Amino acid sequence: MATRRRLDLATFDGRLFDGLSFCRMVYAFFDQIKGSPDGIERLRLLKTKQEKRLVEELLPIAQYIQARYNAGRRLRIRWYAGSQQYDGVLLSSGLRVEAGLFPRRSLLEVTTAIHPKEHLVRELVNAGEVSFGVRGVSRDKKTKKIISETHVHHEGEIASDLADQILERLRDKGKKGYSSETVLVINCVTNTLTHEPEWQGAIKEVRKAGLHSGFREVFLVEGRASRTLTL
Repeated sequence: MATRRRLDLATFDGRLFDGLSFCRMVYAFFDQIKGSPDGIERLRLLKTKQEKRLVEELLPIAQYIQARYNAGRRLRIRWYAGSQQYDGVLLSSGLRVEAGLFPRRSLLEVTTAIHPKEHLVRELVNAGEVSFGVRGVSRDKKTKKIISETHVHHEGEIASDLADQILERLRDKGKKGYSSETVLVINCVTNTLTHEPEWQGAIKEVRKAGLHSGFREVFLVEGRASRTLTL
């Protein structure tokens, strides 16, 4: 019996894939890490480039491709692991492309909207402790112990916090002079359980700010509730 090939970042770096084949391999890469002896911890803490790139770039790109690949538009993707300005190149073909609805080539950039203390929450959970969320978490400067205290959210705070995180990424990326054919994928990490009205409230605030207009498309991915949305 043939041995299944071990996947790593080099498997994807600089190679041109059919979009659905790319998705299949990304999910196999996820399963490979998850199935390793310390896989859950690796995916939780994102301590190495391999897990970080998988969770923060490859998985969101796969979700974008699945949302856009259809009978009228076939996608190919070339992802890069380097430090270039963009994360990948999308090549489109099909009837919708021939009709001029989509460009044959566009750039792809991925970023993550996340609270700066989110890593403390993940560390605490990984240690088997209870976390009350990013609003009440801190690290004691002397003992280095992570402390989590309860926080009562006021009305609209969850939506406003999420909107601020997304807008911060839009402002940052908007300063970098991307071409008008760039697709920006934002991986949204919510700070707590976020219900649909709170999610929609955040989206309303982001759209009102109008910072997404400089890109061909801004695609939001929210993994905890399997949400996707185009601004």
